[in-house]
Amino acid sequence: MLSTASKLVITFLGIIMMTGCSSKNRDIVPDKQPYELYIDAYKAMANENYNTARLNLEAIDNRYPFGPYAHQVQLNLIYTYYKDRENELAIAEIDKFIRLNPSDEHIDYVLYMRGLTNQQKATDRLLDLIRVDNSNRDVSFFEAAFKDFSRLYTSYPNSLYAADAYARMVYIRSVLAKHELAIAKYYYKKQAYISSARHCQKLILTYQGTDETKDAMQYLIKSYQHLNLTEAAAHTQRMYDLNFAN
Repeated sequence: MLSTASKLVITFLGIIMMTGCSSKNRDIVPDKQPYELYIDAYKAMANENYNTARLNLEAIDNRYPFGPYAHQVQLNLIYTYYKDRENELAIAEIDKFIRLNPSDEHIDYVLYMRGLTNQQKATDRLLDLIRVDNSNRDVSFFEAAFKDFSRLYTSYPNSLYAADAYARMVYIRSVLAKHELAIAKYYYKKQAYISSARHCQKLILTYQGTDETKDAMQYLIKSYQHLNLTEAAAHTQRMYDLNFAN
């Protein structure tokens, strides 16, 4: 158990640390009225200086949490975190906004930003620049982004962001289908035909209409043949001929 004196020392040190952090914040962002800070943030955003915008918005959020700019500051923080590739901060701010404002008129925008942020988390900037196929990488963030866009498109079909959300859903389905096909091919090469067949089946059922369906059916037929599942192979071949025969 800590003595009373020890507790007082810890409390005093905590106060000093908090004061130091506050002073440091004010050294970076001077003490100004909230509207002045907001103007500075707006100018920085207009100039695509998202780090400066973020610092000013955070200053307003910390110093004037219940002020007249609080609502717009939260929305702008989501955007600046996203543009500054601070994805974890963006998701945290988004989830906080949704929790505190479940029926807000901007929820469609917030859901859209959640999808964009998860999609950005799934994409490595360097791989984007050199155009490396990322279909064989971890797709959990793509799946999360798909859910976000789907929620937006389903709940707010008339939203300004619905059309782009749908287009991104189409793209993500293609990425997920490629990922599933890559796994199926991997197992096929390893002669793990049961696992290969399962992933082909998942692709065909879950991602109907994608370009990868044709290859998945071919690998499924060959996997069935290796497993001596002649009836299943023949049935799949008939389905393949029906859908892809020239």
